[in-house]
Amino acid sequence: MLFGPENLMGELAERDLNQLRAKLAEAGRLTAGAVNDATIALLDWNAESFEAALAGESNVRELHSELDSDVERFISAHEANGDQLRVALTILHINRSVERAAHNAARVAHLATPPPRQALVEEAVIADALRAMGERDAEMVRTAMDMFDRRDMNAQRLLVSLDEVIDRENEKIADTLMSIETTDIELRQWATRMVFAGRWLERIGDHSVNIAERVTAMGPTPGTSLHTTDW
Repeated sequence: MLFGPENLMGELAERDLNQLRAKLAEAGRLTAGAVNDATIALLDWNAESFEAALAGESNVRELHSELDSDVERFISAHEANGDQLRVALTILHINRSVERAAHNAARVAHLATPPPRQALVEEAVIADALRAMGERDAEMVRTAMDMFDRRDMNAQRLLVSLDEVIDRENEKIADTLMSIETTDIELRQWATRMVFAGRWLERIGDHSVNIAERVTAMGPTPGTSLHTTDW
């Protein structure tokens, strides 16, 4: 007999766990895409990107609900070993962060509005900062999901560094908006929307860091040493 009952149960649990991993990876891929689309919709007033961002968020929300139920069924159906249980519970936590990141991307897309008629140098500064934040956010989501997939303990430092970049860009937006002196109502309304866009983009970065923290708490694959590298 090649596999005893315990080995067979372990193989089945690992198979189902891999299906959970695959579904979470798809949610992460869709979220990174939604962040990209939302940024384009916000800054280029692109209707196609707006629709794509909302569609991505809707798909992530559906996967989020499925994964929550799938993890519960996994725990109930299998006598998972300690590491398998840690992975399943980490998936549950990461699933929430991914869903929140996608939701914030949709919020950014909903803030899309044509730029004010009164062109200002400050407007370009704000747009450049928001675009940089969106690009870094999408990179952070992909990096965080790859960190989970490979159980790479080194990636957290990179994510923290990218998150600091996003925070600085958001501060630049706030400082630039404070420097604008105008009674133009349209410009003020646009500026207010950009403040909120910066806030939601900042939160996406925070969710990616949360994912990294969960992966670090889960630990490396059993049998491997925990090794970190300075970035």
